[in-house]
Amino acid sequence: MKKLSLIALMLIVSCISLNAQTTTPKAVVAATTPQILYRGVDNPIFIAVGGISDEYIIAEISSGSAKINKVGKGSYIINIVDKIYLVDVVIDSVDTKGVEYQLNRTIKIPNNAITIDVYSQLGKEKVFLSSTSFKIKDIVYPNAKVIKSDGGLIDKKDLLKNPYIKLEVEDFDFPVEYNINYFHMTFNTSKNTEAPLISKSNKFTPEMIEKIKTLKKGDKIYIECIQAIGDDSKEVKVANPAMIFTIK
Repeated sequence: MKKLSLIALMLIVSCISLNAQTTTPKAVVAATTPQILYRGVDNPIFIAVGGISDEYIIAEISSGSAKINKVGKGSYIINIVDKIYLVDVVIDSVDTKGVEYQLNRTIKIPNNAITIDVYSQLGKEKVFLSSTSFKIKDIVYPNAKVIKSDGGLIDKKDLLKNPYIKLEVEDFDFPVEYNINYFHMTFNTSKNTEAPLISKSNKFTPEMIEKIKTLKKGDKIYIECIQAIGDDSKEVKVANPAMIFTIK
C-alpha cells in the first residue's frame, strides 16, 4: 500500500531549553493521520524543530514496538508489525525467610501505542526536546459490493444499469482508494454450469453483460477471486473476495 493519504495535522510540542540565554525551540511532529498510525503499512510523518537544522535532529521510538527510518529532510517512515511485544523486567521480592531476591521475567504488552522522542545532537551532547504519542490501529480492508449489496437477491435491471464492482472502506480515519484489478464471474442456471468469465478491472465485460441479460429468476451469479490494488499498484486484501447473487 502506498504511503497513506496526507491529512495535515501539526502537533506542536514544547521543548526544553537548550540554553538559558537562547530562545526555546519548538519541535513540530506532523503526522499524515490524526495522531494514529497503522499496522502493516508505511506511515509517513514529518518532524521539524524551529531554529535547529534538520541534520541535527534525531527521532527514536521510546515505547511500543516500531521502526522509524529517515527518508528525506524532515521526513520519516514508521513501520509497525507486532500486535504484542516482549519486555524484560526485574521484580524485587522477599522469600518466606525475609531474604530479598530478584526475579527476571518477560512480560507481553499489547502494541497499541508508540511514543516518538525527538532529540538534538549538538556536538557530543544529545538533548531531549519532546515526546509525541500515537495510537496504533489495524488496517481496515475494503469491502466489495455491487450496487449496495455484497450478495443475496438482486434485480437484473438494476444490475445491468450498474455493471461494476465498487470497493468501500468503513470506519477509516481518512479517505483511501483501492482499485479492483481482477475478478471472475460464473453462472449457475437451472440447466448448466459454465466456465468463468474474467475481468481485469472493476467493470463487467461485454460477455458478462450479455450473459446476465439471459438470466431468469432464481439463476445465480458467482463473483469470485476479487483482487484489488492500492494506488501504488501493490495488492491489497479484500474483506470479501467472493459474492453470490440470485436474480429476483
